[in-house]
Amino acid sequence: MQSPRNRVELMNSILSRSVSDREFRQLLLTDPKTAIRKTFGVRVPDDFSLRFIEKPPDLAALIVLPDPVTTGELSDSELESVGGGTSNSDDWAPPTL
Repeated sequence: MQSPRNRVELMNSILSRSVSDREFRQLLLTDPKTAIRKTFGVRVPDDFSLRFIEKPPDLAALIVLPDPVTTGELSDSELESVGGGTSNSDDWAPPTL
């Protein structure tokens, strides 16, 4: 299978495959990075965590809240984590609505 060209296409392919392939779906739930690598040949960076979950039948919508806004000064460790350099992890963020 040819690998998807961008993250939107990849996410669409993942969701489409998860509907028809029970084995792939189960692997997404237990080990999503392996499921994506084995199925699409795309390696998710080690420092990017992701989780797929199934919506319970009695739930109309599942909404993930954004991180809370912090105020005040950043700690030294927070400054270090955002200062300089680049990360490819943002490439893996799912598309926003």
